[in-house]
Parts: sequence; structure tokens; C-alpha cells
Amino acid sequence: MNNNTEKGNALICIPDITGFTRFMVENDIGFSKKIIPPLLRTIINSNTLNLNVSEIEGDAIVFYKFGILPTLNEITQQCLSFHTNFNEQLKQLMDKHADDFTKYTSSNKLSLKVIVHMADIRSTHIEGITKLIGEDMVVAHKLLKNSIQVPEYILLTQKLISNYTNEEIENILSRYKVSSGKDEYEYIGTINYNYITLQS
Repeated sequence: MNNNTEKGNALICIPDITGFTRFMVENDIGFSKKIIPPLLRTIINSNTLNLNVSEIEGDAIVFYKFGILPTLNEITQQCLSFHTNFNEQLKQLMDKHADDFTKYTSSNKLSLKVIVHMADIRSTHIEGITKLIGEDMVVAHKLLKNSIQVPEYILLTQKLISNYTNEEIENILSRYKVSSGKDEYEYIGTINYNYITLQS
């Protein structure tokens, strides 16, 4: 057992496949195996910020990075890269397996959202597996279920955004369709965030 740990502030970034549960329940497992692994690999291979992978949770990948935060623009560009490459790969898979998509998916469409948070956490390495521990990890996972009504977006928590200058924030606000939101969670309280609406 390796008990080496890191602790402190870290960037947490979770790309999450929307529609995953319905896709897995409604579809033939053989077809699902042709679609989901390539999509997850595409997300991992789109990691231009050299983020570490903590977990792959079926429909989501938990990336993290301790130390100095990337710029807000770099984070946004990373999330856009996840989204763009995911949709390009999905389109290729839909073309390659057109008959199966028609047969199995009907009105169900896979899409991508990305949760980004600034976390005060500790990492623990157990038998080669990195586990991230702390209240902020609970917050990040809770935010995967929120009140945002659009299917594809980048959610940036207020805790993350507060680390940047007004100039950096205004730059993002002026370039993208940004909305504000908040959700309340039991034991946690209200979490404020901004989100960038994305389109396939």
C-alpha cells in the first residue's frame, strides 16, 4: 500500500456524458461497447492541460491538478476541446454504426457537459489508485445533478471564478453565452456558479 498524499487547492474538471444511463439501459450491450469506450478515450486524449485522471466512472472522467491554476481562458479552451472532440468522435461513430443508432437510440442523444471546480482536497494513493478526498469533491459530484436546463454546458463554480481578475472574467463573459445559476444541496448549502451554453 502506498500512502503518499498530496493536499491543498486543486483544479477539478469532470466531463460527463449526458444521456449515458438511458443509453446503457435501452441499448444492446455489444453496441454500447462499440460506442462508450471510444468516447471516453477521446475525452482522455483531449487533455491538453496535462490534468491527472483520478477516476473513470462510466459516464464521467474525474480530472484534477494540484498547484497553480491555469488561466480562466485555458480552462475554458480545455473544456471546449473536450466538447468539440467528443462530438466529432460521436459523429464518426454514428456514421460508422448508422443502422445500430437508428435501431437502438431512437430519440436519445448523447451529449457532454463539463463541471469545473476549485477544490481544497487531499489525494490518497492506494495500490496505484488515486482517491480524492474532501468536501469539495462531494460538491463537484453533486453539481453533476443541477437545475441547468440545457444539455451541453461548461459549469464554472463561483469558488473557481473568484480566483481570477475582473478582466479575465469579463473576457470570458464577452466571448461566450454565459448565464448564472445556483443550486442547494442537503448538508452542503447553496452553490453558486456560471455556465457557458454549448452547442453540438
